[in-house]
Amino acid sequence: MDAIKLLINDHDKVRQLFRDFNGGGGLRGLVRRSVGSVTTGERRSAVRRVCKELEMHTWIEEQIFYPAVTALEDRELERQVDEALRELATVKEEVARLKGAKGDEAGLNDQMSQLEQDVEHHATEEENEMFPRLEELMSAEKREDLARQMRALKRRSAATGSRRQTTRKRTRPEAKRDGARSTGSTHAKLTARTKGSGRAKASTVARSRSARRR
Repeated sequence: MDAIKLLINDHDKVRQLFRDFNGGGGLRGLVRRSVGSVTTGERRSAVRRVCKELEMHTWIEEQIFYPAVTALEDRELERQVDEALRELATVKEEVARLKGAKGDEAGLNDQMSQLEQDVEHHATEEENEMFPRLEELMSAEKREDLARQMRALKRRSAATGSRRQTTRKRTRPEAKRDGARSTGSTHAKLTARTKGSGRAKASTVARSRSARRR
């Protein structure tokens, strides 16, 4: 598999996830939407998977694919990459809003519909304009090497994300204990300072009274 085929597969996977959000494609999906049998759980699951896939897809394009395309020093490809990066910036903003969305289903529909339009525009331009030109200017061997790099980055990113989650779960209780110790220590220091300040004030008052008696 070369880089172009890998990215097209990613596009198709996301397209299917958008269909899943709407109950599926074809006649079956149309019927499910018409009778309202697409559950909230199905839709929320599709949203999470769409966000996850798009985050990974934009990551490998920005880190590996686009730099390799730009390195060809073809003016038309450079223009297309600039446009693609602007489109991805919009997609990433929409994904971030979706991940934090807690609104009603109508709002979710609108957000997913806008995201689907923007993703489809981005994917179609790549498939119809960038990829054909890239096939002319980049060798099959180079495209296969890019695909290997992108798959390796996907694996590393997935593994790193898993390790980070595990680390957070393990260290959270310890962090609480550390926080408790820190709070106790701080309280003790404040108490000591307060007592010391009180003694200092008492001593000052005593000296003042003694001076007046004299």
